[in-house]
Amino acid sequence: MFNGFFNHIIYTEDVKKEFLKNGEQTLPNDKISNIANKIQGDNASTIAINRILYWMKNNLNYENNNSIKFARTATQIMNSGIYTGCSDFALLFETIAREKGIPTIHLQTVRKRFVQDLQNNIQTPTKGHHFCECCINNKWILVDPLGNMILEKYDNMDFNLGQYFVFSKSTDIFETGIKNLEDNNNLMKELFLEFDTRNFHRANANIEIIRE
Repeated sequence: MFNGFFNHIIYTEDVKKEFLKNGEQTLPNDKISNIANKIQGDNASTIAINRILYWMKNNLNYENNNSIKFARTATQIMNSGIYTGCSDFALLFETIAREKGIPTIHLQTVRKRFVQDLQNNIQTPTKGHHFCECCINNKWILVDPLGNMILEKYDNMDFNLGQYFVFSKSTDIFETGIKNLEDNNNLMKELFLEFDTRNFHRANANIEIIRE
């Protein structure tokens, strides 16, 4: 349910149902479904979220492999037991969360410092982070899967997120047209080279979220 870059989700009851569905990149397999069934908790509290994060932290290993970053499905991530960064972690988290009945939105962000360097023609590596929004007890909260953080005091209508700007809300990454690291880097440069960041709302501007 991708509405385009810098576009908000209209948070209705129907949207909750839409974000219980998985996309091409987040279709669960039997292994994911089995893990979800074993995890206690539901969409009435953050218990299930915490237990999903705990399971992932203890069952996935990091591998620095840019050749597969953004390119794999949640099933491939689960079967390999390997994550390459925050994008993989968020993809698998949201797939398990939806299997638990928790509506979950995938958020892509860019590091503010990267935008500043880009617009000043300073060559630095592309920096961003992947978060999730989860609906718990009829309230949308922010989850940083890789950072093991849940933020309940969160304005989901604000694209200004601590040290990051949110530029996409979707079912998964493939839905936004990104299929690999090169796609991601090119898109972020295209979106932010001349973007006026002064237009961002600032309700979440002081949130302390620092990820490299």
